[in-house]
Amino acid sequence: MSNLADYADPQLLESPQTARLVLQCAAFSDDAEVLDGLARSDVSSEVLRKIAHNPATAERTLEYLVERDERWMVYPVTRRIDLSAEFIDRIARRLTDRNAIYHASSAPCADEATLRYLAEHPSAPAAVAETVAARLGDTVHPAA
Repeated sequence: MSNLADYADPQLLESPQTARLVLQCAAFSDDAEVLDGLARSDVSSEVLRKIAHNPATAERTLEYLVERDERWMVYPVTRRIDLSAEFIDRIARRLTDRNAIYHASSAPCADEATLRYLAEHPSAPAAVAETVAARLGDTVHPAA
């Protein structure tokens, strides 16, 4: 399973039974290498979201997921409460997509400096400033 892309026939992933097994592996595996290999394979976005939610997934794999699909992977990655504020900050400072910036602004583990950075980001929608202000209990002006 760790090198699915290297060994599997692409049509194999289209099989409903295989797709279900891959989804279960993504959700329940406790092997970080297997999850990393699976994330780097040609799997569906549903499988990638399961990998992002899995507590056994290594930070390097989570960073890869965000790089692979910033818009849709930031939300499941930043929802995790087992990640450090430093990791969330590293992710946040690479973001360029408006939706990704919005989702990162509600990350439970984001620290104040990261939240302020996101609120002041030139690509941030106005809702980010509102979210950050509500979380910090003060007034943050949106970027012009």
